[in-house]
Amino acid sequence: MKHIYIFNTDSQAGDYGIGTYLRELKACLRSDPETILTFVELQSTQKEFSVVEMAGVRCIKIPSPQAHPSWQFHTKKMKAYNLAVCCLLKKYVNAGEENVFHLNYLHHDSLVPYLREMLPLCKIIYTIHYLSWFPNNENAYHNKISKQIYDQVDSAEKFVYDSYPRMKAMCQSVDRVICLSSHTYNLLQTELEPSHDKLALISNGLQDEARMLDEEQKRAFKEELSFAVNEKVVLFVGRLDAAKGLLLLIRAFKKVIAYIHEARLIIVGDGRYDELLKECSSFYGKVTFTGRVDKDFLYRLYQITDVGVHPSLNEQCSYVAIEMMMHGIPLIGFDVIGVGEMIKSGYNGYKVHIGDEVLPVSENTLLVEQLGDYIIKVLENDKLRRELGKNSREAYLNRYDEVRMKNKLLEVYH
Repeated sequence: MKHIYIFNTDSQAGDYGIGTYLRELKACLRSDPETILTFVELQSTQKEFSVVEMAGVRCIKIPSPQAHPSWQFHTKKMKAYNLAVCCLLKKYVNAGEENVFHLNYLHHDSLVPYLREMLPLCKIIYTIHYLSWFPNNENAYHNKISKQIYDQVDSAEKFVYDSYPRMKAMCQSVDRVICLSSHTYNLLQTELEPSHDKLALISNGLQDEARMLDEEQKRAFKEELSFAVNEKVVLFVGRLDAAKGLLLLIRAFKKVIAYIHEARLIIVGDGRYDELLKECSSFYGKVTFTGRVDKDFLYRLYQITDVGVHPSLNEQCSYVAIEMMMHGIPLIGFDVIGVGEMIKSGYNGYKVHIGDEVLPVSENTLLVEQLGDYIIKVLENDKLRRELGKNSREAYLNRYDEVRMKNKLLEVYH
């Protein structure tokens, strides 16, 4: 019998992309008769260690030391904490089983030697959910990594210097590495030179739960929200932070409403609103901030959406983009790692190219103009929008369904 231990860290990311990934892992694996499943939640916000079992899945929660909140954990403290984690886990791990440990954060790296010491025959898998050390284009990356004198580089370059060897060591220490995008898969093959059978390319998958409203239901829902029936809805879903490119979208939307007066931007997610509100101060009535919403409400929003914009600048395989494709929504985003692979321009949406010369992107007016132009192009052409939406749904069915993800994961685990 194979026993799979899924490791998570209690964090904001756990409420969004990584959290969705872990929920899909649970859905995929708990129905497999050859698998026992345990979730291990590290740096839990609860006060005491606990072990509970629900619906056939065991969950072990290990809190942070009260004197050290999770955001204060540096490398030495993390190593000490991870050693304690393995000491606690030893009581709950059966050495007679075929044990697989699935790690999901780079800071889980110091767990690896302790897990090996505890169970020398275990299998350790690591999924790369983001490459925060890779600056979105090859030239910028190689320029940073090629500098020889550490003291003469800026903070961003130092981050690359520090993170790159850590990622390399992590990938070399585990048995398998799961990449969520082709770009990351190819990058690791070139830069880290792992053994040919260590890397696995497995795109995120999502159970098909598309909820389709008919025209009358869409009209009723718009009226329920006090939206005009003829409004064209542009939707953003995600955390409100700089890496999600939301400032660029708001600036682009200012151009959109100059051409399409009935356009409305809906922003779903939590975070810091201050800077965003300042950016849209001249068109408050055209922008709706919902905060975080439950799944049922979000899926209803998808059904009144005319175009989904995913301006994230660093994301491997976005679950939000998958949800939008599942609901047949045209996508617009940037040609960056991960998201750029999910959008095929002219087929299921459009993507704005980011070249070496436009980074950093925060103040780039050309990107704003191009993003606005693509939104206008989709909103003003009903026939094009329907065709892109149909193709978006088809792309989901062909590449991002849950069954495909499950089959590939089981190959890696076994």
